[in-house]
Amino acid sequence: MTCNTNIMDKNNVSLDAWFEATPEYGKCRELGVSGPTISAIESDLVLYVKEHDIGDFGDIPEAELVAAIADHTDTRTRLHFLFGFWGAEFDGYCTEGGCWYHIDLDQAVDDDGKAAYDRYELTVIVSAFDGLPSSQRIYRFTADDIEDFARTPTRAGGDA
Repeated sequence: MTCNTNIMDKNNVSLDAWFEATPEYGKCRELGVSGPTISAIESDLVLYVKEHDIGDFGDIPEAELVAAIADHTDTRTRLHFLFGFWGAEFDGYCTEGGCWYHIDLDQAVDDDGKAAYDRYELTVIVSAFDGLPSSQRIYRFTADDIEDFARTPTRAGGDA
């Protein structure tokens, strides 16, 4: 993989080498995420490391890694990571009554695989680092996105 991430941690391990050693990297490869997309993910992580003055890549919060992956991948891959690697908060919106409901993944679709709600949101809370306030990222999905994901045999990190 070509990557111009020359930042080194205290163990002289480059960010791309650290990322390659994470389970998330393996899942990216398994799901067919391209090399240029992985480079974009690593670039986001480089910025995070610089902004937070991190000296050891192992200190990058897992949610930040998953959010960087979700920010650069297609809808189905994004859902795989948000459900498979991170316990994102999941909400469904129903037009009838106009309300958001906090739901579990198994409440997203009915037994026939039809979406139970019109729109969906997943919220990733990124842990605070060194006393900095935590932040959140919200990912929005349509009923079609959720139905498509529910039909995927490897959804949620490997469930059949």
